[in-house]
Amino acid sequence: MKNNKLHENEDYELQNGALSVDCDDNRKKSGRNKRMKNAPHIDNASFLALLIRSFVSFSLIIILGVVAIFILVNWAFSPNGINIRQKNISDYKSYLENGNYQKIPANRILGDNGWLEVVTADGNTVYSTRTESGVYTQGELDCIVRYNVGETREVHNFKLATDKYNYLVTISYNDSEGNPQERYYLLSKGDDGLYNIVSSSISTTKTSFTQREYEYLTYNAAHSEQRLYRLSFKGADGVDYYAVFLTENENNTAVVYLFIVVIVLCILALFATVMVFYIRYINKHVQKPLAVLSYAMTTFPSKEKHEHLNYKGSKEFEHLYDSFNEMVDLLDASEQQRLALEADKQRMLAGLSHDLKTPVTIIQGFTKAIKDGLVSDEDKQKYLQIILTKSDQMVALINQFYEYNKLEHPDFALDKKPCDVAELARSFLAGIYDEFEIRGYNLDAQICEERLVCDLDKGQFLRVFENITGNFFKYTPKGSTLLFSVQREDNKVKIAIADNGLGINEESKKDVFEAFVVGEKSRNNQGSGLGLAVCKKIVTMHGGNIELAKEPIKGYNTEFDITLDLSEDSQK
Repeated sequence: MKNNKLHENEDYELQNGALSVDCDDNRKKSGRNKRMKNAPHIDNASFLALLIRSFVSFSLIIILGVVAIFILVNWAFSPNGINIRQKNISDYKSYLENGNYQKIPANRILGDNGWLEVVTADGNTVYSTRTESGVYTQGELDCIVRYNVGETREVHNFKLATDKYNYLVTISYNDSEGNPQERYYLLSKGDDGLYNIVSSSISTTKTSFTQREYEYLTYNAAHSEQRLYRLSFKGADGVDYYAVFLTENENNTAVVYLFIVVIVLCILALFATVMVFYIRYINKHVQKPLAVLSYAMTTFPSKEKHEHLNYKGSKEFEHLYDSFNEMVDLLDASEQQRLALEADKQRMLAGLSHDLKTPVTIIQGFTKAIKDGLVSDEDKQKYLQIILTKSDQMVALINQFYEYNKLEHPDFALDKKPCDVAELARSFLAGIYDEFEIRGYNLDAQICEERLVCDLDKGQFLRVFENITGNFFKYTPKGSTLLFSVQREDNKVKIAIADNGLGINEESKKDVFEAFVVGEKSRNNQGSGLGLAVCKKIVTMHGGNIELAKEPIKGYNTEFDITLDLSEDSQK
């Protein structure tokens, strides 16, 4: 989106350094007010309300349109015999039972060529819509298909060696429980015109069918356009009757298909037309706020200062704009964090270079002096020892830097397992106990006897103990005491490591856990400033916390406090 395009719409304003849009149709410029004095008020308090109103209107138009299309198309197709019936003879059974036969709309429910006759059980016709009523025998009535039992019939002819035919009539229907059933008659037509029963799945005393009985038996199988049925009922007079009726099967299939196609096409055309107007209407109320949002997002990367968006209108869009503003704040904060990390990286590299430069310079100078023969034989061993010591310092520094960066790598993960912190501390102190005596330091261990189980990466967490005790040996004078306390506090473990050495100056306390802080504040030849940064990282990765106590334990000048969460089993 070009920058100048946004300003083509006069509703976009720059207020207090923030891009603003007002989507209320009644809040216009004075020039517009003159042209729109009688404009209706549109409440934009909720975009959902707008959608609901639009959806209801859209649905009503579609429903009314579909009904109108159905009526018009049905009327247009009526000369071709299309008669979409919504009811059948069963819906008028009460008329049959009460003898109100004339009230039954036979033509409408049975078709123009259909007819209805009411017959007594002995075959007498008491009502007929035909000009000439039919006469039935009991056998003929029994051969007519029963209505509303899902009954279908099929006829298969088999030519015999005598050039005569056998007829297999299969009858499929549903029993009273709705289970599908099937029965059959195998018939052979005799010279007397009767259809003799050769075989049957039905137990019957009947041995043959007359010509009329056979025609009624196979009528629906022989006529695809019509169906003949009988419906039994009991009249109000207590007499059993049959409703015998001929109904037209769905008329010409091609015409029916054409009817359906026309209906569908008309509905689709109506739907498309209404949808276009609906989309244009909704778009009118959506385009403005989205245009501003799109403009802000498009120009976002090119701006050094990101402004908030102000929006007055639908609540849903207000939430959207608020979310955008929150995203802007998060991205700005992320950028500031990235710049801070970049600065820390540069500071770390500068610190590493500084710490490596001193031993490298010494090694280089002493090596050149030995090479040039400037060192006497009795001083060579002393110079070589200094070179070895500085080399060891460089290796230790590089190893520390490697370990620190390994912890910073996104793929690094701790191998945490349940571990008794109290036992881990006792084991660690037992391993370095002799070092205290050899170096002339004192140890005060205060470790509780209770099992304090935490989920730890044992190898990594031991490095925390090693780095803090290592700093104790480096920076405190001989005769100093190290306090190592492990105690339980509610559902946590508190590890306190304190000493009565020289302490840490106030200037260094606030960032003592930052990398190379020793190099920055009080560079010496003993430390790199990475040890405590590694401790901070390891403890944090374990979900714990490490801090320099503001008020150390009485009698001590420096105290590091580590807190860890106990495992669920230890909390019980």
